[in-house]
Amino acid sequence: MRVEELAGVDAEVYRAVAESEGERSSPRLQDIARSVGLSLEETREAVHRLLHTEPKILHEVPDTSGTDLGPVYELAPRV
Repeated sequence: MRVEELAGVDAEVYRAVAESEGERSSPRLQDIARSVGLSLEETREAVHRLLHTEPKILHEVPDTSGTDLGPVYELAPRV
């Protein structure tokens, strides 16, 4: 799937991650949910779909802040 083909919730989640990367550090699931106005479960489902697309659209990155608030998400490099 290509980024240009995203629609609905998946497109909103992708956009939220893209916008967060430009403003501050990569967002956590809670940050994404808050920014798009979805529940954590709805956001988790959309993130899961985006993590498992071919080619990759989103990457999960381990939290290195030491806060143990879960992974952060970044856009995958576009090829």
